[in-house]
Amino acid sequence: MTSDQGPGTGSGDIDRLVDRALNALRTFAHRGSTLTTGVALMALFVVGLAYLVGLQAFTGGARTVWLGLGAVMLVASVGAPLLASFRLRSIPKHSTELATELRALLRNDEARQVVIETVAADEGEAPAMPSGRPVPVVVFQSQNYTRLRTITDSTEGFARLAWAFKNLASVPGLVIVSMILTGIGAFLGFVFFLIWVF
Repeated sequence: MTSDQGPGTGSGDIDRLVDRALNALRTFAHRGSTLTTGVALMALFVVGLAYLVGLQAFTGGARTVWLGLGAVMLVASVGAPLLASFRLRSIPKHSTELATELRALLRNDEARQVVIETVAADEGEAPAMPSGRPVPVVVFQSQNYTRLRTITDSTEGFARLAWAFKNLASVPGLVIVSMILTGIGAFLGFVFFLIWVF
């Protein structure tokens, strides 16, 4: 860790950077929570409908199998994004602890640079892709939060930050699980509808 105070890293500058970083984190958590709740509602509708159609399409042993398998699929497809939403909503509740640890983390040059890039992206300054189009802010920030998680995991004294970055890093995986199960549910719902009708 580097503890020297170079140009532009005085106490006032660090306090402003911490405030901006926490605002970016709150904004990311709020947007992500809204998105994951929407994914959960979509999964509930699609997979729930497939579940009900499957119950109508099958009889006997096949109905019993679908009763259990479909329920597991429904719970997983809705539960994964709701878990992500819960994790995101819990992050701003620990702002004081996060601010304290973030001030200490900003003594590390690499961490400070990642935080500056993350804050800049939140303020509309995300880098461009090779095609010239800007990288979506959520994607860029997610990558940076993963980089910060790596830094905090390898250093003592940043338990709350490591927890927050771990929660942020888990969101894409949970959403992908839900989207895959929702896609499978839509396909199965269509197949079950054909079985039921014909």
